[in-house]
Amino acid sequence: MWVGAVTTLAGALLGGAMSFVLSRQQAREARLQRQEEDAREQLRRSADRRFQAYADFLTGARSFRNAVEAYYLHPRHKPSLTAIDALLQSANDASALVFLVVESDDTYQGCRKVLRSLGRARAAIHGIERTAADPWPELNLLLGRATREFQNSARTELGVSGPAEPWESPVQAGPESHVRTGDH
Repeated sequence: MWVGAVTTLAGALLGGAMSFVLSRQQAREARLQRQEEDAREQLRRSADRRFQAYADFLTGARSFRNAVEAYYLHPRHKPSLTAIDALLQSANDASALVFLVVESDDTYQGCRKVLRSLGRARAAIHGIERTAADPWPELNLLLGRATREFQNSARTELGVSGPAEPWESPVQAGPESHVRTGDH
């Protein structure tokens, strides 16, 4: 009888120890899985924030570019300098978030290039910088290329697939590209 009690006690201790080890192992695996899920969620939120910041910046830069185009090409319906300056300020404001969340040097440099081109366009419009009689063709190329380069570097950083083409204007590309506006 004494042997049976010791065997039962040993079996209970062994079973308890195995149960304890298994529950600790399951708890450790659950903790690791939560950590992995948290890391994936953090990466997703980071990508979402960057995507939104880059989209807002591109929208602001393109709105400014479109206003500059209207200023030079549609003199009867051109926007006021105050409206153009407000669009420039909006793009500048959006760049602050880009600089806060950017993760690649190419995207960082692309944003800086866009800001420099926006500044040059503003200087041309306000007569601060001497330009050709019609500065729009040069500004169009400058603004278009800078925004496209930023867009392509942001797409690469975010892992967005699709064509990453250089920017071309209809004037630069020739008559066969009459459909392309360079503004996409």
